[in-house]
Amino acid sequence: MITIKRLRCFVAVAEEGHFNQAAERLGMSQPPLTEHIRILEQTLGCRLFDRTTRAIKLTVEGQTLLDHARFLLTEVERTQEVVRVSERARPPVLKIGLLHAHTYTFFPSLLRAFVGQHPYLDVQLVEYSTSGQLDTILSASVDVGFVREPLNHPGIDVQTLFTEPYVLAIPSVLKTRLEVDVSILQEQSIIGYPSHDDRRSTRSLFRDFLSQYNVRPRAWREATTMHSALALVSANLGIAPVPQSQSTLRLQGVLYRSIKQTPPTLSVGLARRRDADNPLEDLFSCFAIEYFKR
Repeated sequence: MITIKRLRCFVAVAEEGHFNQAAERLGMSQPPLTEHIRILEQTLGCRLFDRTTRAIKLTVEGQTLLDHARFLLTEVERTQEVVRVSERARPPVLKIGLLHAHTYTFFPSLLRAFVGQHPYLDVQLVEYSTSGQLDTILSASVDVGFVREPLNHPGIDVQTLFTEPYVLAIPSVLKTRLEVDVSILQEQSIIGYPSHDDRRSTRSLFRDFLSQYNVRPRAWREATTMHSALALVSANLGIAPVPQSQSTLRLQGVLYRSIKQTPPTLSVGLARRRDADNPLEDLFSCFAIEYFKR
């Protein structure tokens, strides 16, 4: 078989005129070099060298092969260089993690502004749940990630970006003002959803909040996602507390109302691994922090 390695061996022997010197040039011992030449001659069905006790000379067939082999090796080097240039030309990748709810609230406008300033970047998105946000960031599946706080781990740094109040998603059959008293939840079914931190689940937050005003719900229901919670609200099966930013999601049969009393809040942060050393993370983190200061 004719291989690139055997052609390199052949060219080295032809140019050095001696097997020992060719082997030294190639950084190998003489026996395997001699074997490569033997296999090459066997494959081509001709002698490539005339050997004497003092030196070796190319045969006519060897001289013909030398010109062609040099051309092929030059093309191989050019091919390698083309691949290296292509690799250098590939845009740098920034992987951003986010919760599903972020995709239809604050994130689209933030991403649009960031890409407008840095169009050369290849931005890739990875979605996760609140229960999976920590593992995703620790596993380096993303460079930075938007998270629901609190998120405490010795290997992660979290920068709080904004804090927002909860509002109520109510069935449209309830005729209310734009701001409602917490008493609207008296004897109502409250629909919540789980959190990575039991102390910050909807049920935990609102149980403590409602107890301050002696409001007792009829029942607590738990949905797995925001969309399923809102579907239950639309069907007049209860009222769901949701972060204010998510009130931009319009569903038939659902209205959003602010709470007259000071409601519980939710914080969103930007998390990254402490051992990470990626300048793109710094670039995006600084941008996001400034973006939410506006």
